[in-house]
This record gives sequence, structure tokens and C-alpha cells, in this order.
Amino acid sequence: MKENSIFTTGLFVVALLLLFLSVGRLLGDNDPERFKVSVVVDHSNSDVWSSFKMGLTAAGRAYNMEYNFVSTDRLVSIQQENISMQREIQSGADGIIAELRATEGTGLLLNALGKNAEIMLVDSQKETTEPGLNISSVNVEEEALGKALAEQVLHSTLHREKKRIGILAGNQNKGNMQRRLHSLLSVLEAGGQEIAWVLPDRGKIQEDMVKANHKRSVDLIVALENDSLEMASRYLKDTGRRYVELYGVGNSREVVYALDTGVIRCLAVIDQYTMAYYAMEDLWYKLSKKRNTIEDRVVNFYMVTGENMYSEEIERILFPTGD
Repeated sequence: MKENSIFTTGLFVVALLLLFLSVGRLLGDNDPERFKVSVVVDHSNSDVWSSFKMGLTAAGRAYNMEYNFVSTDRLVSIQQENISMQREIQSGADGIIAELRATEGTGLLLNALGKNAEIMLVDSQKETTEPGLNISSVNVEEEALGKALAEQVLHSTLHREKKRIGILAGNQNKGNMQRRLHSLLSVLEAGGQEIAWVLPDRGKIQEDMVKANHKRSVDLIVALENDSLEMASRYLKDTGRRYVELYGVGNSREVVYALDTGVIRCLAVIDQYTMAYYAMEDLWYKLSKKRNTIEDRVVNFYMVTGENMYSEEIERILFPTGD
């Protein structure tokens, strides 16, 4: 009788273990797939991407995704960037988030890449791609940004009706940067301002700016992206030209400090945290097949001055915590 009891108890324990194993296997089969995403942007080690990385991390936690922020120096061409993206796909990336360094030539490139991985673009403008690939983007409204910067310039405290203005136009191989510049110029010219020079980024920002300003000095400089704005800020400080007003687009620690110390009069800050979050979120929808099509999305920008930079809303944009 005792032996039967022991035997029965043993069978019960074995059955219970088998049940637990079966349930565990079933639950394991239902675990959501963890997608791998690679992010390819220009000069990835710059602190200009700090807010962007926080957005990626927050979305990665929310959607059970992991990302590799690919280490890059200055990406000089779309072909160089293409090599990086191909390498990431070959290494197992399910999706790519990319900031395209140019617009021309991207159609065929993205058509090829999109057959092997899902693609999301940020701060970019592409050529037309095959509709079935559904390559979407997250951007700022460029025309509105250019107009807002120009309006700040028109309200400058300089006591001159007509100001002589120099523009650092950034990477004009990008269609979205061309739109930003066109919008800025349209408003400034309609306001009767004199445009002394417009300098696209050819990789020699400092040299080009010094030469241009030597030929035609300006009252005011507008820089359309962070690297140019940093260069202009250093130039004005190093040469004692604090009387030249400086406006621009950026978010690095250097330009925020220049704003705080009065070197920069007004700073347009793009919400890169949300840009990155949207890109990861939309990539998850694509990879998990939760949505058949994904529309382009737009993020906000904020006009920041020394007077409002420590307001609660602006501090959240300038100094994100990742919460």
C-alpha cells in the first residue's frame, strides 16, 4: 500500500513537471519577436544626436526593439552611406533608420535596400521609390522652419531697416535643406533685406565663411544646421565680432551654451526625441505587419531665445531626460 502511494506520488510529480514544461514552451512560442534596427546618420558620435538617442531608447523599451547606432564620421556621399546600410542588413538588421546625405540618386538605392529590410527616413528627402516598399519619413516642416527663422531676423534689434545678411546653408544636396533655404530667402527678400552671401557646406565651412565675410562683411548671420552654427559662433567669439547677430538651427551643447551667453540671438530647435521615437514606432508597425501603409510624419520645432530657454517646455526640449 505504501509502495503504491509512493508510485502514485511520483507519477503526479512527473505529470506536473511535463505540464510546466509544456506551458513554458507555449508561452515562449508566444513571446513577441524582438526586432533589430540599425541607425545610420552623419557624424554619429556628435552630441547633436543625444536627444535622438533618448527617443530611440524610449521607443525600443515600449516596442521591445533593440538598435545599433552605427559609428560614422562625416558621410561624404550617398554611396558611402549605402555601403554602411548594406553592411548592417547583411549583419542581420531587420530595419534601417537613416538620415540621407543627399536626395539625388536615392530612388534606385532605396528600391534595392527596401527589398531586404524595412526602411525609415529621418531629416531627409528622397526620390520616388516603388510604392510597395512603403518607405516613409519623419521630418520637420521645412517651409515653416525657414519662415520662422526669417521672421526672427526681421524683428532684429539692429537699428537698420535694411540689414546685410550672410547665410550658411548647410548640406544643399538634401532636398529638405533646399526647401528650408528657399523659405528663408523668400521671406527675407520680401522684407527688403540684402543677402550678401549664401554658402552651402562644401566641407570647408570656416574657410568659406572667413573669405566671404572679408569680401562683404555682414550685420547678421543665419546658419541652417548645427555644424555651421557652431562654426559661426566660434568665428564671432574668436574675432571679437559680438556685434554681428547670429541666428540658426541646432541643439548641441555648444550652441545651447552660445545661446545662454548671448552669442546666438535665436535658436530653432527641432524635436529630435520625438523624431526618433516616431521612426522606431513606425518601423515596428512595418516589421510586425500591424499596418499595411505608414504615412510620413511631422515633428515640431521651437524658437528659443535667452528669455524663454529656461521655461518648462523649452527645458524639456533642450535638456531631455528620456522619461
